[in-house]
Amino acid sequence: MSQSVPTILIYNPISGHGHLDSWNALFVSLLLNAKWRVIAATPDKADLIARLEIKGQADAPNLQVLDWAVSPRTLSERVWGRVYRVFKPFLNPFSGFGQTTDHHDPRFLNPDDFAKRLRVFRRQCRWSPAMVFNMYMDMYPTTRQSWKLFDSRRSLSWAGIRFVPTVDGSEGYYHLPSLAGMCFLDEGVRDHYRQTMPGKHFAYLPDITESKVPETPTPLLIEIKQRARGRKIVFLGGTLGGNKNLARWYQLIAAMDPEQWFFVQIGEMFENTLTEDDARELAKIKAQCPENLFVKLAYLPDEAHFNEIMQASDVIFAVYRDFKISSNMPGKAAAFDKPILVASGQLMGQRVLQYDIGMAVDENDVPAMQTALTELVNHPYSRHAQFGAYRKDFSSDALGNHLMTFLTDCMHQPT
Repeated sequence: MSQSVPTILIYNPISGHGHLDSWNALFVSLLLNAKWRVIAATPDKADLIARLEIKGQADAPNLQVLDWAVSPRTLSERVWGRVYRVFKPFLNPFSGFGQTTDHHDPRFLNPDDFAKRLRVFRRQCRWSPAMVFNMYMDMYPTTRQSWKLFDSRRSLSWAGIRFVPTVDGSEGYYHLPSLAGMCFLDEGVRDHYRQTMPGKHFAYLPDITESKVPETPTPLLIEIKQRARGRKIVFLGGTLGGNKNLARWYQLIAAMDPEQWFFVQIGEMFENTLTEDDARELAKIKAQCPENLFVKLAYLPDEAHFNEIMQASDVIFAVYRDFKISSNMPGKAAAFDKPILVASGQLMGQRVLQYDIGMAVDENDVPAMQTALTELVNHPYSRHAQFGAYRKDFSSDALGNHLMTFLTDCMHQPT
């Protein structure tokens, strides 16, 4: 095979949360479709292979999936073995081996762990990667101190994606010569960084989503439909934390006619992130759950099962609280021709109104939410909504084009 075939190492530091595994498999698949060589490293190797099997790519000749488990004995510098033995009782649960950065905050991933794994992984690679792409930069510390030793322990250029970016450029990794650039899901953030850091590459990636559904209805969907009894279904799903605006969601449920409306809530809940208002309303639900509310507090590892619930719903509820970033929920709505209700004044609201795929209301205005839900279900929305335009601009092809351009630019950057 020609040496001109680009080779990249896709490094996915976290598995089993939200849509991170889905995005990891998606990026690997896009690169394989573009005839790139892909070396993938992820904590849940089996999950990635299973997702690629669905895409018919698990046995692709241009793919190598590495084992995540790394023994400190395989590290070349003896010092890391000594540090591991000293700090073994205090290992970060996200890390495969010891913490070596002074005062590392266990709430975050350790940049040292990233650097050490790369050094070990490079010795296992079937091909020599031209660069590394980190699939989740949001869980790393941002101080310069935490990244001060990173470049001394590796030589590959790298890039990554931030789902919840800052706009001040204070992250320590932006000052590393090895960092080629960063991707964002917001064009405005990309433009800001391009202006303030012209020496790096920055790209916008459309926030796309998987839209596969099971071939036959699952027991979960059958139960929901039986419970709904023909009522209009409103869906709220995903990771359920403080930004999901649960207080207003529950207040909306209490305000709607239970003979006409049925509400579905699916996702893993993190109660420690809820506001006091959220907690009060949640306590009421726990004490007596309304008959017209179906709750499943669990992460659905098979995204197709999540998708089929949305496909069976009449409206997607995404009126999030103080939510300034992108979301794949409008993409889900567009994929299934379902109108979506979002909060006004933020990025999601701008996109929903721009593409006419739903409505936007004030995040605290429950009466406005009531009116909007009625409007969305009483008028055949697909007749005028631009679901197709949204699907095109937030498609796998669009993402692939943006991603390949970005990675190619990074690879051609002098180091």
